[in-house]
Amino acid sequence: MYERSALSECELVTMRCVWNLKERATAFNVINMLAEDYGMQYKETTVYTFLKKLREKGFVDTRRQGVTYFIPLVDEESYKKEMAKKLVDFWFNGDTFSALKAVAEGRHLTRKQAKEVRSVLNDCVDEKRTEGA
Repeated sequence: MYERSALSECELVTMRCVWNLKERATAFNVINMLAEDYGMQYKETTVYTFLKKLREKGFVDTRRQGVTYFIPLVDEESYKKEMAKKLVDFWFNGDTFSALKAVAEGRHLTRKQAKEVRSVLNDCVDEKRTEGA
């Protein structure tokens, strides 16, 4: 559970760069990825501020080896799951069905993806709960 301070959109995209860069996450590499992958042009000092905030919030640590590397302290998959849970709780009052329906409407899946979704849903069924409960 991540009860850390919420990330701003800019901090979140910066954190995404750190996750994607893995062991190569330097400020220079983050600046380049922000520009190339996300079309976000920031001054070097601005990106350093984002990275400093991520460190203060406990999302990254640093390791100095000639240059400073930013090491994720928060696992991306765990963070995504926690944020998805918060989204369902806030916007759908904890109603997973309504959230899934909202996400799925208007989207198209391959047969293989649909089969995988069915399998995941079957694993989530709570046999003790009754319809509408």
